[in-house]
Amino acid sequence: MEEDKYIFEKLKLNLDRNFPVDNNIDNDKEYSNNNLNNSNDESLVILETKRNISKIKEYSKEINDAELNPALSEMISILDNMVAYSKANKEGEKKLEKINEYHLPTAIKMLKYYIDFCNLPVKNSNIENTSLEIEDAIIKLNEALKKMLLEMNENKLIDINSDIDVLKNMLEKDGLI
Repeated sequence: MEEDKYIFEKLKLNLDRNFPVDNNIDNDKEYSNNNLNNSNDESLVILETKRNISKIKEYSKEINDAELNPALSEMISILDNMVAYSKANKEGEKKLEKINEYHLPTAIKMLKYYIDFCNLPVKNSNIENTSLEIEDAIIKLNEALKKMLLEMNENKLIDINSDIDVLKNMLEKDGLI
């Protein structure tokens, strides 16, 4: 409940910043300055991702499986890296938004069922097979998340490679190398 209140307050703050009530020129200047000062605030997409990470961490504590636990730890690490990237690079939020729309809620739902299946006193082959399929789906989701993280960082690689080329050309032009 406290987490929902926090997200609601962040949403309200974002709305207040993006849609100021008074539109006179002085307030617009003040709004622009405040907006720049608050640019480090976490977006709703990042907050939602962190909330999903917390749920995955919570469920992973209830799971004792030699393959699934490391996969969940890896997922948490990848998502943490994606959040860090998205804080510094707003284009990363689009990928996070897509992940939060379907991938993470589905993964969290599967983890809940996995825990439920593990706690059943009697299991049949159908339950065992479904549990294995959940493990496999989580591992495949990790592969997809890794690919998305690499795509997020691709722009950084392009930028730095351009900077390297320009620096080399300038050094050559100036006769320094």
